[in-house]
Amino acid sequence: MVERVSNLRKIDAPAGSGKSTEIKLRVREWADQHPNDKMLCITYTNRAADGLTEDLPAPGGNVDVSTIHSFLSAFAKPLFAVPEIVSLYFETYRDAIEARISNVEAKVHIDESNVAYAERLGEPLTFDLIRSSAKSLFYTESPFNSLYKGGLSHDDLLSFVNLCGKQFPAVYRRLSGKYQQIVIDEYQDTSAEVLDLFVSAVEGTSTSLHLYGDRMQQIYQPGSRRLKLLLDRFDVESRVVINYRSSPEIVNVLNNIYNDRLLLQTSSSQTHRAPRIHFTADPVALELELSKESPLILNVHNSTIFGSVGAGQLLKALQKMPEHSFNSRYPAVAVLTERSWDRVNNPLLSLLYGLLHIEAQFAVGAYGNAIQILKKYPAVFGMASVTLHADKGRLRNEFDELFSVMRTEEVSIRSVLEKLASLGHLKPGEAQGYLDSDLYSELLEVQFAEVRNTYGFNQDPKRSTQHGVKGEGHSKVLFVAETSKSTPLVHIDRLFNVWPHVPLNLAFLEDFEDQVSSAFTEATAAIGMETGKMRLADFTPVSTVVTMEAQRVLASFSDSRLFQELYAEVFSVYLSRENLTNAKNLFKLSTVTGLLAAYRLFYVGCSRAKRHLDVIVNSENIVDVEATKSKFRELGFDVAVEG
Repeated sequence: MVERVSNLRKIDAPAGSGKSTEIKLRVREWADQHPNDKMLCITYTNRAADGLTEDLPAPGGNVDVSTIHSFLSAFAKPLFAVPEIVSLYFETYRDAIEARISNVEAKVHIDESNVAYAERLGEPLTFDLIRSSAKSLFYTESPFNSLYKGGLSHDDLLSFVNLCGKQFPAVYRRLSGKYQQIVIDEYQDTSAEVLDLFVSAVEGTSTSLHLYGDRMQQIYQPGSRRLKLLLDRFDVESRVVINYRSSPEIVNVLNNIYNDRLLLQTSSSQTHRAPRIHFTADPVALELELSKESPLILNVHNSTIFGSVGAGQLLKALQKMPEHSFNSRYPAVAVLTERSWDRVNNPLLSLLYGLLHIEAQFAVGAYGNAIQILKKYPAVFGMASVTLHADKGRLRNEFDELFSVMRTEEVSIRSVLEKLASLGHLKPGEAQGYLDSDLYSELLEVQFAEVRNTYGFNQDPKRSTQHGVKGEGHSKVLFVAETSKSTPLVHIDRLFNVWPHVPLNLAFLEDFEDQVSSAFTEATAAIGMETGKMRLADFTPVSTVVTMEAQRVLASFSDSRLFQELYAEVFSVYLSRENLTNAKNLFKLSTVTGLLAAYRLFYVGCSRAKRHLDVIVNSENIVDVEATKSKFRELGFDVAVEG
């Protein structure tokens, strides 16, 4: 039984329920009632932080509102000059530093960097020499560490500050001593490192920690076991939530999908038609017909959306970057579809979108607006001081040169950056860093036209991913129920086939996933390797163990209807014919994760609709259409069957 701590509280707030308004109200009331205490409010975007601060009666008073990186950077700045913490940094990153010094892969840019450091620090370049030269640490404000200088990247800032707290508890006391209440928005996007830091800091103190968010929105980034254990320590109150977005008919469907008495919603909107679900053998034709009503079309495949706008390679390249993979905090699709260039959660894409925004200002003759943007964001554009009339003239000429390159057919992102790095007044400090970075190498080869296409699409999007609920709701939504058997795994056909036979809700599915994961992990450990990766030479010596583990797992879930629906056939096929081909299909957790992603995604996609919601299902993928139709009527849909 997980011990609950009374000063930890979790508030689930589904999409459209006025979460931001509720947080603002809490912040304002707290500021009024506790003028002598301090409150910290953590958000994950600058836009959300701005939205919270704009209504505060006395910004900068007893309430601090910040993104997690901005807060930790400021909080840790005095700590980063403490000798013991500098020593901890070099203990932590010693292997990475020594690997860079040795440069066994002989990367040219690392060799050049090592030569430059050796010229400055002395020959030969050693770990001890680098260690002795660094007197303090800093946040690089980029995806890159600066290992020799003590610079921490976005992700390493989070993990290292938490490590500091574990090694030096005074760090925790400093945090809980400064703030009497801490609020974290979008807790489902919070890393285990961040949550561990705040829970550890407030534990045993009078400081309260409140989390706001929606677990349903954690679609492609399943939380780690560590994160789940931390969240289980929070108290959750049963409450009725007012949905300010959707009609009563849609809210009824959302309640039935969620199926949790602890989180019921009521609608503040007017009554409209019931949501409709369409079973058809020709989903493409039906989508074309229903799109005439000008809905927002929701697809599961990002490739469908970005391919249609001419940005497929841009999406693929960004998805390959660890910080923008499907299970990351800032997945590629969310980065690319951000409408405001200065809110994009990738510094290179933010720069490129910003250049397109400035180009648009030039196109309408708003040269003064462009200058103001440059002055407001010097860290992004790297603009030198513009004071004299001659400076402005040279700047205009540089923009003309840059825009000419940006508009050149088939020019790459790399070429745009190279041009940018060669200019005088415009020269972002990170431009050369991107050009030298292995992490960005594939992205740089993408045609710049794909960036332009995506930027233009964002100004008036007609399609979206089904999980893009953090955007505004739409009057009419057309949800195209598609299954994806590759990343991202979304088994929506399986969901619709299982649902008529097994009552589902989020807690049940998450617990089931944990149980199956534990059972499969134990089986794999007993066998010695994953069956899916076996060759015949691997399978033959352990075939008896594989059979024993298959029988054990099957027996342990004999009372689980969901396990039988998902895995009974796979296990039965193997046990009736114990060969390598059938063994490879055993112990696949993806069957569960794909189902859970589909369940979350279906809820979140439906929650974007304000008045009209239509769902298209390929009837050829449904095993028992009548049973599935009955289930959807139970959920609150009107059922239509098309030819």
